[in-house]
Amino acid sequence: MDQVGTELLFENDTVRVWSMELAPGGTSPLHRHEIDYVIAYVTPSRISLVRDGVVVQTDEFKDGYVQYIRVAQPIVHQIMNTARTRHRQLIVELKVGEGLSPTSDNGRKVPA
Repeated sequence: MDQVGTELLFENDTVRVWSMELAPGGTSPLHRHEIDYVIAYVTPSRISLVRDGVVVQTDEFKDGYVQYIRVAQPIVHQIMNTARTRHRQLIVELKVGEGLSPTSDNGRKVPA
């Protein structure tokens, strides 16, 4: 459950960088986030958040959507690609400085 992406691209004492690629209809493995992280979508995406096997939220995002997520308590979930195109994102886990910045995004989430 420690693999938060489909491929580990880089790791050092400060950061861990993952790639996550999902085919249309594909679901990520169940995974746990224990440290603050940044996600960056490099494709337009329609993603469903899955907790305990249940879709709890579905949102659309523009290419270039970026969000910083502060992890106060472990987050356990999956994501599902509900678009007709391949989804790709980068996940940057911050191994130092946890909890020092507010959660935010860059406004490229498509309004519902």
